[in-house]
Amino acid sequence: MATNYESFQSRKHFAGLDGLRAVAITAVVWHHSAHPDFLPMFARGFAGVDLFFVLSGFLIVTLLLREKAREGRISLRNFWARRLLRLAPAYYLMLFGLLGAYLIFKPGDPDTARLAEGFPVYALYLSNWLHADANNLSITWSLATEEQFYLIWPLVETFFAPVAAAGFWVAALTVNQLVNFGVLDPAINAAFGEGAANSREILDSTFTPILLGVGLAHLLHREQGYLLAQRIAGFKHAPLVYALALLVLFNIPAADISGAFRLAMHLLMTAWIASIVLAPGAKITSALDWRPVAFIGAVSYGMYLYHMWCVHVARSLLTKLNLPNVWLEFPIAIVATIAVSAASFYLYEKRFLDLRKRFRK
Repeated sequence: MATNYESFQSRKHFAGLDGLRAVAITAVVWHHSAHPDFLPMFARGFAGVDLFFVLSGFLIVTLLLREKAREGRISLRNFWARRLLRLAPAYYLMLFGLLGAYLIFKPGDPDTARLAEGFPVYALYLSNWLHADANNLSITWSLATEEQFYLIWPLVETFFAPVAAAGFWVAALTVNQLVNFGVLDPAINAAFGEGAANSREILDSTFTPILLGVGLAHLLHREQGYLLAQRIAGFKHAPLVYALALLVLFNIPAADISGAFRLAMHLLMTAWIASIVLAPGAKITSALDWRPVAFIGAVSYGMYLYHMWCVHVARSLLTKLNLPNVWLEFPIAIVATIAVSAASFYLYEKRFLDLRKRFRK
């Protein structure tokens, strides 16, 4: 099932990864909807964000490494232009649309004041460091985290020597794990105020999953690393084994998943992605590449942007009809989110996505 190194290097599309995006966004919508919690994993849909982070680190750095190997350099201008065209149009449409709607329909309302006061935080992608508390925009912390990664890491790949880049990666991962295990909590609280270590998303969910995705990209880019990855994640039924391992982990009861639990989760996610990349012919990879599943993955960015509002509408509707939210809210919200995101993708976002070819060699 496993591909060879030359085949891997020539592949422009990795089967199954859109399906993984679909898994991630479904988990996130589930997490923010009313739902039954009779299994521990049903309370851990937030882990979908971590899966998105590993995928981003792997895919973005794989593109950068291949461009550098092919062209001898990385065009930061082209990279940032492509990222801007992919992410900014829908994000700023949502922000300015919300601000306009609040100012027109709810002038003088406290919700409007919170959005107006916090608008610079959201517009500058700083909501993982600063709390603005506008309605249904709490999810933007993860978008800010990714934007900061897109700004900083290409500079590392472009200007750092391989040894220096590796040292920077190790240092960043070490600091992240010191945060994850709570070692730096006293210093953080002393610097930013009591409770700061537990109140800022940038410290609650760190850059570790993105950094592990970066590490996977570098591992697979080199032939010796690729052969090592094949032994770890390229064996028969590896995608199924790692998927089951994640399910087992998610069903271990734990009130606090920081420390070893979170690190194990990120490592298993990275191994699962590696196994899917290495085994494009595996049954689970084919299932993830099924067209309806891959379509959800393709519009997952819009789903992440809009799903909180769809959940809000579903919740309000069910409350008015006096129907049970715990069973009906998620299916209504997910269908509405897919519909809104598909419309956004084809009627608006795609116009900007098509411009990205101007910034590719």
